[in-house]
Amino acid sequence: MRPLLLLTLLAVAGCTSDTADADASADAAPGADLPLVEVASAEALVDDLDGLDADLVVLNFWATWCVPCRQEFPEFVRYGQEMEGEGVHVRFVSLDQPTDLPLVRAFLAEHDVSDPSYLYTGQGDVTSQLNPFVGGALPITMVLDGDGIVQDTHVGVMSYDELVATVDAARTGSTSS
Repeated sequence: MRPLLLLTLLAVAGCTSDTADADASADAAPGADLPLVEVASAEALVDDLDGLDADLVVLNFWATWCVPCRQEFPEFVRYGQEMEGEGVHVRFVSLDQPTDLPLVRAFLAEHDVSDPSYLYTGQGDVTSQLNPFVGGALPITMVLDGDGIVQDTHVGVMSYDELVATVDAARTGSTSS
């Protein structure tokens, strides 16, 4: 019986050691070095976006637990890469809980997002703060002009073609929120 007890103790000690090593390397987790800005209000979000000097900003509100958000995400990443240098910036705003920060970072890393993204940490619905006619459902996409004013809002999944059409309409000033 004692050899079994000794083996059990050694196994537990080995697991504890591995766990400690994993905790020590938490900073090396996927996406640990990605710029992720915590914002507590729509005003703070728009203020941070002001530094982009963009004609338009596409804000995609998403969460790691939202299946439709996860489905459309690669299209937004692709669009953001294609619009680089064109005056249109795509930014992601996670509505996950702050305790889910490692999941958010890992998801962003998995999709090769390198531009700053946001984690909403405030109270209430940030999307309703930007557009009072919206709220609740995810995903939500908003197109803001260079002054931070919402030019268009889309609730639900957007295809790549819908995203292109929405931004093109905002560029020509023929949108409806």
